[in-house]
Amino acid sequence: MGLKTGRLRTGELLAGAGVLVLPVSLFLEWFAPGDESGWDSLGWLVLAIVLIAIGVAAWLVIATLLDRPVSQVVSAAVLAATIAPLALLALLLRVLVVQPGDDGSTAVRYGAWIGLAGAALLVVGAWWALADERTNAPESAYMPPAPRPAPPAHSS
Repeated sequence: MGLKTGRLRTGELLAGAGVLVLPVSLFLEWFAPGDESGWDSLGWLVLAIVLIAIGVAAWLVIATLLDRPVSQVVSAAVLAATIAPLALLALLLRVLVVQPGDDGSTAVRYGAWIGLAGAALLVVGAWWALADERTNAPESAYMPPAPRPAPPAHSS
């Protein structure tokens, strides 16, 4: 049960990139004025959804790397594909609609755009990880069995 990095497919790699980018973006400036980080400006509900999405996507990548049973990898992919879009939607609403400051002087900073890109990586990676690639594998080629011979004719 060692590391098998060759097992990581495009979906897991994209989700892994999102797992790295999104938490880092939370330490960057999301809104100005005030230069608040994502931790300070997103609110507890949005942060909870984002952190759960990061955790589930990390589980997907780690389970794949450690060659865990297929059921565990698929479960992680299904949960990530469910929660990551919710996190992206929550971040989109927070950044584009419900910006802090009601006087219109709030500007979206670079951390928000990096965070949205990280959340999008989570979504795309989780969905891509769900893809069934068995149909393209040579060992999945289907060879139909030979037909059975017809029964002999009865003469009366």
